[in-house]
Amino acid sequence: MILTVTLNTSIDKAYQLDGALEAGTVMRVARCTNSAGGKGLNASRAVASCGATVLATGFVGGHNGNLLLDLLERDGIPQRFVRVGSETRSCINVLESQGRSTEFLEPGASVTDGEFERLSALVGEEAGRAGVVTMSGSVPAGLPKTAWAKLVSTVRAEGVPVVLDSSGASLEHAVRAATKPTVIKPNVDEISQLVGHRVASIPEVVDAARRLHGAGIRDVIVSLGGDGAVLVTDEGAFRGSSPSIKVLNPVGSGDTLVGAYAVAMERGLPAPERLRYAMSRATANCLSPETGRFDADTADDLLARTVVEPIH
Repeated sequence: MILTVTLNTSIDKAYQLDGALEAGTVMRVARCTNSAGGKGLNASRAVASCGATVLATGFVGGHNGNLLLDLLERDGIPQRFVRVGSETRSCINVLESQGRSTEFLEPGASVTDGEFERLSALVGEEAGRAGVVTMSGSVPAGLPKTAWAKLVSTVRAEGVPVVLDSSGASLEHAVRAATKPTVIKPNVDEISQLVGHRVASIPEVVDAARRLHGAGIRDVIVSLGGDGAVLVTDEGAFRGSSPSIKVLNPVGSGDTLVGAYAVAMERGLPAPERLRYAMSRATANCLSPETGRFDADTADDLLARTVVEPIH
C-alpha cells in the first residue's frame, strides 16, 4: 500500500477554453471539471492508475472539504483525513486550446498545532501498514516549516521509505534534518537552492544531486521539465528522456511521477527501471484531461519508448 500525505489540499477547478486566454476581458469557459486537488491527491490518483493500493490522508475542512471527500469517493480513492476548523482552498487551472495553462493557487487557510499532532499520529499509525509514504506540496499557514521534517521522522521510525516532493524552506529543513527523506524530487531551481549555487548544465545537475545523495538521501530525482529527468542513487547516475508528444494537459505530471515512482519502489524495481516507469506514467498524464489519471495501454506504449541511460 502507498500512503499519500497532503497538508494543503484543494478543490482543483480546470477551465477549458476554446481559444487563448485574454487579460482584461470576459472569458467564456467551454468546459469545467472539479477534482480533489493538492499534489499528494494527484499522486494518489496516479498510484491507483498504476493498479496499486493507495490510502490518502491530510487535512480537509468546511464545505470544500466535504466536496473533496465526495470527489475522492467518486475517484475510488480510500482516505483517512483529519478535519480542521478552516476551509479547504480552491485552485484554478485555465487550459487554452493550444495547450498553454495558467494556474491560480489560493494559499490555504491556517492549521493549528493540535490538528497537526492529530495528523502526525494518524500518519504514524498508517505508516506501519504502508510500503512507501509520499509527502507532497506546501505547508499550510499556522504550521512551522519543519512540519515535513517531523512527519518524515515519524514515518522513517517505522522503517518505511519516504518520497518527499516539496520546495522552499520546508524542503530545506527536511533535507538538513538528522532523519532524511529516502527520495526527493527537486527541479533545477530547487536543487540550486539546496546546494547554495546556481545549477544550469546537466553535469552541474548531476554534481548537485550527487552531493545531496552523499549527504544521506538515497534517491535524488531532478526534474528537467521537457528535457526529462536525472536520477542519482546507490546504483549510479541516470538520465531519462521521454518521447515527443502533443501535450493536452501538463498539470500534475510531476505528481504523477512521484506516485508512479513510489509504486516502482514498492514493486522492487531497480533504479533505472524505477525512473523509466515513473517517467512513462508522467508523460501519459500529459495526454489525459484528468490530473493523475491515464490510460494504461498508452502508458505501456510510452514505457517502451522512454529511454534511461547511465551517466558516467
